[in-house]
Amino acid sequence: MATANQAFRARLRERAPLGGTFIKTPAYQHVEIAGGAGLDFVVLDAEHAVFDPAQLDQCALAARAAGTAAVVRLPDPGAASVLRVLDMGAAGVLVPHVVDAECAREIVARTRYADGMRGYSNSPRSGGYGALPMARHMREADAGVSVLCQIEDRAGVDNIAAIAAVPGVDCLFIGRADLAVSYGVTELDHPLVAQAVDTVIQAGAAAGVAVGIFLPDADALAAYAARGVSLFVIGSDQGWLRAAALGLGGRMAAAFLQTSECNP
Repeated sequence: MATANQAFRARLRERAPLGGTFIKTPAYQHVEIAGGAGLDFVVLDAEHAVFDPAQLDQCALAARAAGTAAVVRLPDPGAASVLRVLDMGAAGVLVPHVVDAECAREIVARTRYADGMRGYSNSPRSGGYGALPMARHMREADAGVSVLCQIEDRAGVDNIAAIAAVPGVDCLFIGRADLAVSYGVTELDHPLVAQAVDTVIQAGAAAGVAVGIFLPDADALAAYAARGVSLFVIGSDQGWLRAAALGLGGRMAAAFLQTSECNP
């Protein structure tokens, strides 16, 4: 029977539609809420948010309890960063700034025991705290780790066919904001960015590799899905909180205004 991480990776590799959100607040309750709402996965943002290892560990556990996959956006692609989150039982890693095939191969190797360089231990959560025999732990761990390469540089777009061809790369994740910066523009829909997005989507289709993207909301989801994108990270916990707070603030202001008009 496949583990939950293996099931997530299988759906990702099948290019089944998957929806999730960024978790930018180091609070396990937010992960539980996202899982309870039916999201397929969450991305714990250890690159742009203030997660320490203990908080990541709590959120990874919360994801397991809530029945959603925990993908961790790493602060860097180093072996120690990869190993730490995989030992926590993370379903996968989202690795920023993958610019060429060599970088992608190194990342894959750091996530694998067999033919890789992942340091072995079955004592953390991923190994059942020592319960899993070595052969089973290695087999299940290697089969259950998803590697998502963030394509957010001109060099990554230029080398996208080679990156997509690396065995073990499960998803090409488009970062339009950093792509805009890399191309020297400030609009996410700038023609240079749009062309880069098309290039990544086409490379994913040619290689049979899933393509993912971040969107601030779900308005453009259907359009990107029609173009072959299958994994969507929509907004973030902080974004949803801000939107709800702004909406509440607007309704309160309107109600106060109405009250003042009725009671001059």
